[in-house]
Amino acid sequence: MTAMLKPPALFAHDVGWRQVLGFAQDAVGFWADVRGVQLEQLKRHVPFNVSLLAVNMVAVIANFGSAAPFVALAPWLAGMAGMCLIWTVRSVRTRRADKAPPASRARFWKVTGEITALAFFWAGLIATLLPALPASDQSVLMLMSLLFLGGAGHAAMVLPAGTIALCAITAGGLVYAIPAGAPLDRPLVFLGMASFALIIMRSAVMTTYHTMARLRSEAELSDQGEVVRLLLNEYEANGSDWLLELDADGRLTHVTTRFADVARRRRSDLLGQPLLALLDPAQGGATMTALAHAIRARQPFRDLVVPVPLGRDLRWWALSGTPKHDATGLFSGFRGVGRDVTDVRRSQERIAQLARFDPLTGLANRSLFREQLEDVVDRATLSGRPAALLFVDLDRFKAVNDGFGHAAGDLLLRQVAQRLQALVKGTATIARLGGDEFAVLIPDGGGERAEKLAQRIVKDLARPFPLGEEGRIGAVVVGASVGWALAPDDGNSPEALLKAADLALYRIKEGGRGAAMRFAPDMAEAAAERRRLEGELALALERGQLALAFQPVVDAVDERITGFEALLRWNHPDLGAISPLRFIPLAEDTGLIVPIGHWVIDQALAWAARWPSHIRIAVNLSAMQMEDPELPGRISRALRRHGVPAERLELEITESLFLADKPAVVGVLKQLTALGINFALDDFGTGYSALGTLQKASFSRIKIDRSFVARALVMGDEASAIIHAIVRMAASLDMKTTAEGTETREAFELCRDLGCTQVQGFLFGKPMPPEEATALVTGLVAA
Repeated sequence: MTAMLKPPALFAHDVGWRQVLGFAQDAVGFWADVRGVQLEQLKRHVPFNVSLLAVNMVAVIANFGSAAPFVALAPWLAGMAGMCLIWTVRSVRTRRADKAPPASRARFWKVTGEITALAFFWAGLIATLLPALPASDQSVLMLMSLLFLGGAGHAAMVLPAGTIALCAITAGGLVYAIPAGAPLDRPLVFLGMASFALIIMRSAVMTTYHTMARLRSEAELSDQGEVVRLLLNEYEANGSDWLLELDADGRLTHVTTRFADVARRRRSDLLGQPLLALLDPAQGGATMTALAHAIRARQPFRDLVVPVPLGRDLRWWALSGTPKHDATGLFSGFRGVGRDVTDVRRSQERIAQLARFDPLTGLANRSLFREQLEDVVDRATLSGRPAALLFVDLDRFKAVNDGFGHAAGDLLLRQVAQRLQALVKGTATIARLGGDEFAVLIPDGGGERAEKLAQRIVKDLARPFPLGEEGRIGAVVVGASVGWALAPDDGNSPEALLKAADLALYRIKEGGRGAAMRFAPDMAEAAAERRRLEGELALALERGQLALAFQPVVDAVDERITGFEALLRWNHPDLGAISPLRFIPLAEDTGLIVPIGHWVIDQALAWAARWPSHIRIAVNLSAMQMEDPELPGRISRALRRHGVPAERLELEITESLFLADKPAVVGVLKQLTALGINFALDDFGTGYSALGTLQKASFSRIKIDRSFVARALVMGDEASAIIHAIVRMAASLDMKTTAEGTETREAFELCRDLGCTQVQGFLFGKPMPPEEATALVTGLVAA
């Protein structure tokens, strides 16, 4: 029986037996609202129920009232009449509300008590009348009582406690009123009454439970709706997004303040406007088409980024929308959200720009250039129409960058880019490949056009570049070399064309820079030969193929040998004697000059140890060697190992070493000077010939380049005047001078007359093996 009355477990709204019956309910809040709903539902049926109860009371009294004294019936009739009067007055005084007001627990139990009192009065009436009636009338009165029980129980079904009391008292009164031995005094009759009462009680419990569960769900949904409303208000007030609603035709039906602010219009102006009318179809492209299609097809859309012109400013919105339907299920428009993604869009465009363009110059970068190159070469190969690739390399950019700073170097690169853009027209692509390397790709460029453009680039980039604001730093001349090649003639693949242009550029650098040259097939052969020499040179020292030769340096007064210059030679078993002009640049480019230079110094000092103490040894150093921080330590150890005083060693360097003014070079010079080593300035007069260079190291000697000696024919000519000027300057600085390339007696005597203190050339000895040099100086001493 208990299971039959138990509320179903499928609801989980914290509603149990006690709450259903009216116990364990809070005084305020949700349960107060529930009690209000229960009483409001009960009140709705008061007029009908009271009228029906009055009719039944009149009918019962009219038919059976004479069976019992009126005095015995009067209390019960008065009680029921009083209850009907109370309910009628209460129903008239309280207006029907759209929403039931909360009810207190006292009021709830008061009404429950009134229902219980009504049952008690009816039971008293039946208990008074039924025993006095004959058996046939008893059945009719029982039927009327069951009708009362069903009607009153149905009316009070929303108050299960009152319904249970009503059923128990009414059914109990009937059982009590049936006389013993009467026809109705049968178990089957009692079972029927009990079953009827239980059905009514269970219906009341279940109805009330479902009502409470529904109200709990509605309350929870209301709370959730309130949270959503607050969140949406917060979203609108503080978020970067906004809400939007469209009708079935795509017109705006709801415009929030945030939306109006973003659109820079009044809300009234936006309402009714088609959403698509706010956008820019010229800029929208595929996303505009997708949005228009989604609105027409009534399909959801998500994160469609569309352009919105706002005056002179172009903004970008990301729009998302979901179709909505009315109560009948018909499509009524869209509900969605929008956000301004202009900053994100611009950031993405900037990232894309950085990924394909050089941030310093704005030119295409290596990645974009490679894409363009592949496309151009493919079209040139298929069509047979030539395309040109030009490699542009700045000749003296490193000196500017090191001498004036990176800011000046960046300014120079931007000016180079501007000049290239002014020179190159049409559909050509200009790219900065890195550092001071540029490239120009001409899709429809024949040989004549490429040649003219290359020459114009060389000429234009040879003009001075002002550095700093209004040239405040000064103007520099860097110059440029341009190597170029044609597709498909010089290369039918991107790699082949790149290699061809690079080889042409390398050939220019070998010849002195500042020129333009097209690729030629022999350049590939030369490059292959260079690669072979690089490989052989890397193993030459290990294989013992390198050797030293010594050329005498002679005193110009008594023609005695004062020292030797160590010269490097490479004798290859297959290639024979390889000129230093070929392998020394290779050694410098590959970095092999550093380990080879260490070996040269060690060997030169080893032979100098065998010579008389007044014979000096001179060794040439490259710029790369002078940047080697280990050089001073290696020289110091070699001097000690061979027992050669530091003043007998002379290091020959060129003034180009000082152009960059590198701290590493300065540090190495200081350490070498501290060891007591002498320095000679080689090839003076052929470079910048700056007097400041002579103060950057403890130079003891200036070597006059052989080109002046060769051109000096007689006293007073231009070359002789230059030699004389150098000699006088060196004398004033207490430096000796050596005239290189003294090949004839006449040249020697002229140099001596001009004041040169030393000479060096074939007249006094060609470069010779170490053994011959040793024999030469030791023999002279012996003689």
